[in-house]
Amino acid sequence: MDDEALMRGITGGESSRDAALRYIFSSSNWRAATIAWVQQYGGNEQDGEDVFMETIVYFDRNIRLGQFEGKSGLKTYFLAIAKRRWWKMLQKRRPEEEITALHYDEALPSVEELTIAAEQRVYLDKMLAQMSERCQKMLKLYKLSYSMAEIAADMGLSSAEMAKKEVYRCRQRALRFLGDNPEWEDLIK
Repeated sequence: MDDEALMRGITGGESSRDAALRYIFSSSNWRAATIAWVQQYGGNEQDGEDVFMETIVYFDRNIRLGQFEGKSGLKTYFLAIAKRRWWKMLQKRRPEEEITALHYDEALPSVEELTIAAEQRVYLDKMLAQMSERCQKMLKLYKLSYSMAEIAADMGLSSAEMAKKEVYRCRQRALRFLGDNPEWEDLIK
């Protein structure tokens, strides 16, 4: 796939997005380039795999949110994200070494924050399991920052306004569930 096809795939519907990400994951040489770079700067192959997987998530999100400015090729952009991810991993491992602000772009969450977030995800998943599959899918697409037009196309709705109404209804169902189960509300907040 060339850059244009990848961009269309990632910003397209769920099936084209899956195909584009599958290409990056298995068919491209982006994984090998990421692993080689991490190994060159003090990591091992497993570190490279971890960075590659994390980078796919950030890359996908950035493309869909329009943060890619097109000043470089997609592979160059992907590797730039991978480098930042590796510097952050190094900082976690070697906190006594000074890594400048150029090496990272956001504060790292504490272990306590990560633990709380993991617990919240468990309860959110349990709450979602109480909802219809359609609502689950719509809320997941909404949470992944899909536009209402993208959600409408993916769910077979006639317009972005219809998607907006359905997402709203699903969110209201989730709020009603929390209202009916006040003990869960504290766990999720």
